[in-house]
Amino acid sequence: MNAPLDSATTSPAEARTLDADSVLSATQPPPPSSTSFPTILTPPLITPRTLQRGEGLLKADVVLKTHAGQPVICKDYGRYAGSWLAVPARLLLRHEARILERLRHWPHAPKVVGQVGKLALLLEYVPGEMLSEAADPTSPIYFAQLMTVLTSLHRSSIVHNDIRGSNIIVSRGRVVLIDFASAIYLPGGRLLRFLLRPLRRSDLAGGLKLKARLTGEALTPEEARLRRKPAWIRGLQHAWKRRLLPRLKRHSRAQHDETR
Repeated sequence: MNAPLDSATTSPAEARTLDADSVLSATQPPPPSSTSFPTILTPPLITPRTLQRGEGLLKADVVLKTHAGQPVICKDYGRYAGSWLAVPARLLLRHEARILERLRHWPHAPKVVGQVGKLALLLEYVPGEMLSEAADPTSPIYFAQLMTVLTSLHRSSIVHNDIRGSNIIVSRGRVVLIDFASAIYLPGGRLLRFLLRPLRRSDLAGGLKLKARLTGEALTPEEARLRRKPAWIRGLQHAWKRRLLPRLKRHSRAQHDETR
């Protein structure tokens, strides 16, 4: 609002001139604002890079690539297309996608982005480094957080079933579990609960084994007790690794040679 004119010091002509100037200034557009608008940054394009070759039985090629302008991880089982292993590979892919969908609000697992065909799964890219290759892998805070993360996962009736250094990412101080292809979901029920308890212990044993190897520190008596897997689980793992898995690999190689 304009200040009132002092009639004692201002003549009528001057008053008319001042009023005209006020009208002109009111009708003129305001000066350009000095406020700068935020710059919209376009995510940099990523050159596709293979992070892991699927050289084992039912192992996927893991590729870092760009999808819809964002970096993603592609788990690709395409090498099994046309072979009898395409069916179990497709089941593994669907199984992992379902497990991750159950964990979509959990901050310690990647989110599902989408699926390409029947044999490729797109996952959220989690920047960071594997725990076994972190700048300070011996930091006790990582292992304390890992135990907390596993306990949280188990409350959802899910066990990871493949805890190792290459399946644990440290991303800005946050522990993230990856590769849920071997994970197991065991909902309510007495029989399933009976199985869930030793499988939970197997997860914890994997984390404690990693802690002992990376830090070189002796485990506490309670940790040493938890690290010992139940005998029946050790028996199943031994039978899988020593007997069933080698046979499946030989059969897969023989079929691959026949199709050449």
